[in-house]
Amino acid sequence: MATLYFIRHGQAGSLDDYDRLSMLGEQQAQLLGEYLAARNEGFDELIAGDLRRQRETARLVAQGLRSVSGELAINTDARWNEFDMSRVYQDLLPALLADSPDFARDWAARIESLKQDPRTTRGAAGRCDRAVIEAWMENRYPGMTNESWSGFCERVCHAWDSLRGRDASSRVAVFTSATPIAVGVGRLLSLPQEKILRLMAVLYNSGITIVRLHREEPLLVTFNSTPHLADPAVVTFR
Repeated sequence: MATLYFIRHGQAGSLDDYDRLSMLGEQQAQLLGEYLAARNEGFDELIAGDLRRQRETARLVAQGLRSVSGELAINTDARWNEFDMSRVYQDLLPALLADSPDFARDWAARIESLKQDPRTTRGAAGRCDRAVIEAWMENRYPGMTNESWSGFCERVCHAWDSLRGRDASSRVAVFTSATPIAVGVGRLLSLPQEKILRLMAVLYNSGITIVRLHREEPLLVTFNSTPHLADPAVVTFR
């Protein structure tokens, strides 16, 4: 049966320059390539979204796999792109600040907490992220976002469906982001929308999710594994 590897990109850069890999993100991708090569796990096809952090992760993993898979081209497909969190914030922030005093307080606290730790997802920062994403998912402010949640899910599901029909022995690696993986896994498991949000929140940078196609039926084998990150210090969510 065809085996599909869905790989989240390595740790990204700072919030003001997010679409690139940090030095740690590069290390995570290199470790993944080395791990797969050591296990002789090669691929027939590599696919990446066209965001820089996704393509860089694919490139570094491919370098580590040369001894197993040889030189493989990386095919880009924008359907695997993550939604633009900064744009969603930009679009919905004024309405949320006006509608919710609690959100306004958290927003002020978020600004201060990010000064201390630009990568934090705890406390006010995490609550703001969740509030913005929930408002987007619920379409609470129709027409205010460049890409709706339903439109995002539709393009991601089309990307997942495009992987069907592969040869039974083929092995495909897809380099994408947290939400496209969470949406696809949620659909496989028939999870409600709020559970997809929880999946999004726990995906590790460079984590591996494996799906096998058995007679075209996708079966979840592993979710969010990081066997290549033996040192807890290199395991990250953002």
